[in-house]
Amino acid sequence: MRPLRLACQPIKTGLRRYAPICWLRPLGMVVKVGINRARESAAKMKALVFNGPRDIRYESFADPELRSANSAILKVESCSICGSDLHMYHGAHIGKTEYGADSLKFCTGHEFIGEVVEAGGDVHGFKVGDKVLAAGGTGCGTCSFCMTGRASECAVSTAFGIGPVLQGGQAEYVCVPNADDTLHSTEGLTTEQALLLTDGMATAYFGLTRADPQPGGNVAIVGLGPIGLIGVELAFLLGASQVIAIDPVASRREMAEKLGATTFAPGPDLQAQVLEATGGKGAQSVFEASGAKGAINAVLPLTARRGTASFVGIPEPDDALPLPLIMFKNITVRGGICDVTNMWPHLVPLVQSGRMKANALFSHNFDLSDGAEAYRLFDSRDEGVLKLRIDVN
Repeated sequence: MRPLRLACQPIKTGLRRYAPICWLRPLGMVVKVGINRARESAAKMKALVFNGPRDIRYESFADPELRSANSAILKVESCSICGSDLHMYHGAHIGKTEYGADSLKFCTGHEFIGEVVEAGGDVHGFKVGDKVLAAGGTGCGTCSFCMTGRASECAVSTAFGIGPVLQGGQAEYVCVPNADDTLHSTEGLTTEQALLLTDGMATAYFGLTRADPQPGGNVAIVGLGPIGLIGVELAFLLGASQVIAIDPVASRREMAEKLGATTFAPGPDLQAQVLEATGGKGAQSVFEASGAKGAINAVLPLTARRGTASFVGIPEPDDALPLPLIMFKNITVRGGICDVTNMWPHLVPLVQSGRMKANALFSHNFDLSDGAEAYRLFDSRDEGVLKLRIDVN
């Protein structure tokens, strides 16, 4: 047997130093022996931490550890705030979880991109140094659902940064379980495109397509945050001849108009306006992209007979839909949480080829240390505030 040759490559990332990565190389083969992060005596990173309603703090938090052999640790480069993060910020609910002053502290954020700096032995698709984006949530990686690309059906599937079970990525570092299925290369993508693909763009595609838009048909989109605006662009891309876009914020309606949509503000005349715009029929496909109670309540009256309504906004426990309206108009109703990774094969080529633009959605940039102010501004929904990018320096 030919003698083994030891080759070592030192790596330094950010403020932390990493011990050499060494390989044994018999007959030209490459076998990774191990990675060891050299830690400071009290390994603490900086992160945005939930301390209670409207109390997001930039503070020290324990460095993440590999939680399983299929996990990877990322050095986060950029992250962003999702509209669903405001449910926590307001002390409201996500599912059965209520966010109060007595909630346990955790790192926030499920939209982040970065560089792999550590990988478990069962991670085969990514290596240290790879630049990646992460889906907004993941599963265990070992059950039958995860093994067949259905991690959203995993018994322990959850989003990053909505509780202490899976710490979020609005931080210097984050652990990503089930890394091979949860991560995607950022090659050919800008920073902002990659951030949108972690959740927002995928959710827009998921919600819009579940409203069954037809070539030559009409689509109504209720809520013009980033997801709704991406939905406007996607609706035309998928062949809609008419897109109606609804939001109370004038600057957001103006953005939708530039994409070709007919826009309305919510109000007592909204149903009559949509009926007039659609020749008295209503919208064949309605996509709710807000989660606000008013947006949810507006959807079914706008929907045409035998139309389809799709909901993706996170509801509160007391939100409900009128069954008689669904029954007597024969409306198909769908709702759900996006399985982000299954949207990537449809979206990444559209973005990389330039067919899908999603331009001008990021209105403000912040450093991680200013994260508390970023949340306050995002919550304000002021004119001109849309999507916020947070860079981790």
